[in-house]
Amino acid sequence: MELQQTTTGEFTLYIPSMDETYHSRNGAISEAKHVFIKEGMNRTQGNIRILEIGFGTGLNAMVTAQHAADTNRKVFYHTLEPFQVPYDLIQKIGYGAILEDESLFAEIHNAAWESAFKINEYFTLHKTTQKLEYVQLQDDAYDLIFFDAFAPKKQPELWNESIFKKLYKATRSNGVLTTYSAAGQLKRDLKSAGYTLEHPPGANGKREMTVALKQW
Repeated sequence: MELQQTTTGEFTLYIPSMDETYHSRNGAISEAKHVFIKEGMNRTQGNIRILEIGFGTGLNAMVTAQHAADTNRKVFYHTLEPFQVPYDLIQKIGYGAILEDESLFAEIHNAAWESAFKINEYFTLHKTTQKLEYVQLQDDAYDLIFFDAFAPKKQPELWNESIFKKLYKATRSNGVLTTYSAAGQLKRDLKSAGYTLEHPPGANGKREMTVALKQW
């Protein structure tokens, strides 16, 4: 993995062997805030439970923790990441400094894996190295799911109907799944799983993204 600068000046991580970046090349932080806060957390109310598919650099967790404190909402944040990013690279990215809370960013990354850790009164973090294909998820457990796996062509084992049926069962009534992708097969698989779909504009000028709603 190596650092790659986005068009907005901050960095993301690039994996040459996959020809894939962890975030949008047109802006990492703006993408996280648009896809997962504006079109995710802002569609929910009160104290919530979030499941994230792909902890990666910890950026989504960081912006969620900040938003939770800003809006006085308590969040339990369960995140899956079987392939941890080396911390020396995490430090070089510098999201903590850009988001003006390096101590919070460090706490998120230093929190122990495989157990829940209370970062502050608004944000409890549970990081696990389990793969989505094998992790056991409780039914009706999450108000909001951040689906942030690598692109469907890069990680096809995570983008299929059986995976989304599993996530649908884990989504609470009136819960939300949000993802940056708007691939046609993704839409068909989400509908087959039971979700109702919306397609708001994506981040950084992208034509659309996908929001999936469990409406019952």
